[in-house]
Amino acid sequence: MKSMLVMIVVCVVILTECAVAYVLIPSPEALEAAATKSSEEAEKAASDASTTTDGTTPTAAEMEVDLGKFNVVVHQPGANLTLRINFHLIGTVPSEKHEEFGKLLTHNQHRLRDQIIYEIRNSAIADLTDPGLGLIKRRILAKSNDLLGAPMLTTVVFSDFSFIEQ
Repeated sequence: MKSMLVMIVVCVVILTECAVAYVLIPSPEALEAAATKSSEEAEKAASDASTTTDGTTPTAAEMEVDLGKFNVVVHQPGANLTLRINFHLIGTVPSEKHEEFGKLLTHNQHRLRDQIIYEIRNSAIADLTDPGLGLIKRRILAKSNDLLGAPMLTTVVFSDFSFIEQ
């Protein structure tokens, strides 16, 4: 009788924990809806902040900077696959920060190149086949700005991108 009572108490505790977890942990659909809502709010806030009093959007003068040409070969022995990725990377910098960026780029050129190659080699095939290369662009932009110590680069652009699986 005692063991039966203990077993019932344990089952009630476990079922209570499961019910609480079910209520508190959001579903994938709820997470997706929340992410969509927050991104829409962020876009709205950004567009509101960048709109002048006459309703037009100002354009900040930006300059393009050459970040180099890259030829990366990634061998994946487990899949018996070799990937060849070739591209020319260009960044945009606000005009007023162009000189400062040039100095920082000169001092950190090889480390920046290493970070870019690392991000490409660390990318999944799905990321490399994405038409906009959005995830890779964001990761390169974040790593580059972290390396330079200031958010100088505003965007990165892939030019002449080719991706070949062998």
